[in-house]
Amino acid sequence: MPPITEEQLTQAIEHTLVLHGKVPAEQATTMARMVLSYFGLGDSVLDNKLTSDDRDMFYRLEEEGLLSSEEEDATVARGKTWRIHYWLLQKTKIRKVGQQDDTPATPEIGAVYKDMDDSTWRRGAASSKDRR
Repeated sequence: MPPITEEQLTQAIEHTLVLHGKVPAEQATTMARMVLSYFGLGDSVLDNKLTSDDRDMFYRLEEEGLLSSEEEDATVARGKTWRIHYWLLQKTKIRKVGQQDDTPATPEIGAVYKDMDDSTWRRGAASSKDRR
């Protein structure tokens, strides 16, 4: 699968974190660049490479389904087991969310009146006569 572009990730961030009010819109591109600087052309990054602030941002992206985290156990010298944590880009989700149309549907002006039948209009006319 081809790598995620900065534009794709920016759009996905705008349609999730920005839309939900968790990140200001002007930070979407900066955030996308930061994330992609860790991943490069790869699909995963070791958690211990992240700064504390960047890790917090990764957790936000995980909540939106744009990233996921996994761990695996590795046996090292003298039989010790180390747990390795790493992050994965959810490329399919990023592409899907980034392609969503975020423009709200605007109803045709006057559409509400087209759905009203004649009896609705007569009721309004009758009540105005009663007021006189």
